[in-house]
Amino acid sequence: MEKKFEIINDRDDRKVSQEQFEEKSTNIYEAVMVLGHRMRQIERKNSKEFEKLRNSILDERTEKEYNKEYVAEIIDRDLPVFPKAIRVSMNEMLNDELEYDYEDITKLED
Repeated sequence: MEKKFEIINDRDDRKVSQEQFEEKSTNIYEAVMVLGHRMRQIERKNSKEFEKLRNSILDERTEKEYNKEYVAEIIDRDLPVFPKAIRVSMNEMLNDELEYDYEDITKLED
């Protein structure tokens, strides 16, 4: 099976300051909430993709007996390494690639 994903080096030692996120949002609390929401979206997408790829790889090898060591070997060898969701979401926010909007709860009151 040919790998379709690029393995990304997740070691990013850049320092990111609170002020950088405050520039991209109303305040740091809003930035944290937006990053957390985006991170969960990325993790759900990666989890679904991982399961789909894992199942397709294991289905191709139905003739072998599955044990924990065999499955772990397949996962290590054949499945992609996804970048950390927090790094992806932080980079999206800092590069103005992240759009977000939310309802103002004060307008919901009648």
